[in-house]
Amino acid sequence: MKFNAFSTVFANLLHCAGKLVVICLALSAHSAAAQGQYPKRPIRLVNPYAPGGVTDVTSRIVVPQLVQAWGQQIVIDNRPGAGTNIGTEIVVRAPADGYTMLATTGAIATNPSFYPNLPFKATRDLAAVVRMADAHMALALFPNLAAKTFPEFLAMARAQPGKLTLASAGTGTSTHLAIELLKTMAKVDVAHVPFKGGGGGIVGVIGGQMSGIITPVTLVQGHHRAGRIRIVAVTTTARSPLASEFPTFAEAGVPGYEANSWVGIFAPRAAPAAIVGKWNEDVNRALRDPDVQERFKASGLVAVGGSPGEFSKHFLNDTERWAAMIKAANIAVAQ
Repeated sequence: MKFNAFSTVFANLLHCAGKLVVICLALSAHSAAAQGQYPKRPIRLVNPYAPGGVTDVTSRIVVPQLVQAWGQQIVIDNRPGAGTNIGTEIVVRAPADGYTMLATTGAIATNPSFYPNLPFKATRDLAAVVRMADAHMALALFPNLAAKTFPEFLAMARAQPGKLTLASAGTGTSTHLAIELLKTMAKVDVAHVPFKGGGGGIVGVIGGQMSGIITPVTLVQGHHRAGRIRIVAVTTTARSPLASEFPTFAEAGVPGYEANSWVGIFAPRAAPAAIVGKWNEDVNRALRDPDVQERFKASGLVAVGGSPGEFSKHFLNDTERWAAMIKAANIAVAQ
């Protein structure tokens, strides 16, 4: 009797366990189906900059491709302020359902060094989805400067410490960090002069008030062709497709140098892998489109793409290396 009772209880347990497995499988299938239907309503793509900047331009070239593929509207929501931290926090606090995403620049990797008391941590609270584009930069000199090449510029800087001046688009910008990286890696003493945007710095170089500037290459190509400014090198690891005639810093005397501004897409950390994968796959498809690539090139951008893992690694590496350099150079931005 005892054995029969035990057998009955055991059979009931197996029956219940079987039902639980069926329920779990059903829920799993429902979840997968729901994600497979994504997106089912409009998406908000937060841009933590004002309209018209590089993030806005990049997004507005890529987004129409996604709208066409998905049949849903994607609203680019410009939320500038606090060095991009306002827009970034909106996405950090948003539901992780793929309907609030972030398009931003490499500033997200340097902001922790400039704003140590942020209420979020981007490397912990956001998931890297895809790196859309890079904006390649160049060193351009006053055409009457005695130094006519990048090696000559380095030699001149070493011979006259502190005399040469390099303009940037402002303290803490990618152009400023590129200058500080050059100073560190090439062991040269040049004076950094921040402007409110790159335009003023370019005018300063053309007029001879500045020795040179590091700035997006497309902003100075026209001036270079007109003889008003001289491009001597680019900041990329390999020659830039935007200006392949110019050597890289590494080729011309600073091995291992790389400094670029990038634009990428992030999601809240807990966003489903299927949704992150869908964004990554379809953005990569858009980046392979010849029309997108031509529009990028016309805007001074180079399509990048790649997997979420590759972008995550790049993001983490940038966060760490710029943090070390910012600390060593004692760079601070106005809060």
